[in-house]
Amino acid sequence: MDDKKNEKPVKEEAKIVSPFNKFLEDQLAREAKNKQRLKSFSEGGETPQQKYNKLYRENPSNRTVWRKK
Repeated sequence: MDDKKNEKPVKEEAKIVSPFNKFLEDQLAREAKNKQRLKSFSEGGETPQQKYNKLYRENPSNRTVWRKK
């Protein structure tokens, strides 16, 4: 069977101008920015949440237990 027979020619996407495009472009820019941010966290070590948890997590030595005598 010839697979090329059923292939459709690939066209370049026509740029459709609509008021919705600005939202799509903004969303794509935000996604790209977020990917870079996540990549920097994976290379750099810990995230701000991890730093906070490491500093302020309850440790057994920092616990106060009240008991009746």
